[in-house]
Amino acid sequence: ENLPNSINRNAHTKKILDIVDKIKRQKEHITTILSETKLVQKEINNLNGKIERSFIETDEIIFRDAKNNDQCRKAYKLLANLQSEFNALVRGLDDIGSINRELRDIEDLLHREREKKTGEKIKKVAKDLAAVAKDNDKMISAIKSAKASKKS
Repeated sequence: ENLPNSINRNAHTKKILDIVDKIKRQKEHITTILSETKLVQKEINNLNGKIERSFIETDEIIFRDAKNNDQCRKAYKLLANLQSEFNALVRGLDDIGSINRELRDIEDLLHREREKKTGEKIKKVAKDLAAVAKDNDKMISAIKSAKASKKS
């Protein structure tokens, strides 16, 4: 009698240790991904800062020359338009990134729900409910029959 419990206990212990090992590997993977994401975000911020400084410096140079030169005024307007379009592009890319993240989250949720086999479980619950209702009807009939026989 002790042997099956021991085997069962050993199997459960092994499963638990496997799960713990998987969790450790997942945690390491998540940590790696987070550090890579931080590095990419830092690089993006650095590049955005460089671009912003370049626009500011170019803006100052062209603005200074635009006071005396018609071509520089046109160039200044084009630079302002370029900066505006660039900012719109960056916002668009940020929006695309947000949408892609939301899409991945939704796909993950959908995958988890499919794994849960919710549809099959609902069908089983509906079948069980029908069986319970049938049993209830039988019990109600039996109770009515018992009451009717007591009255007679």
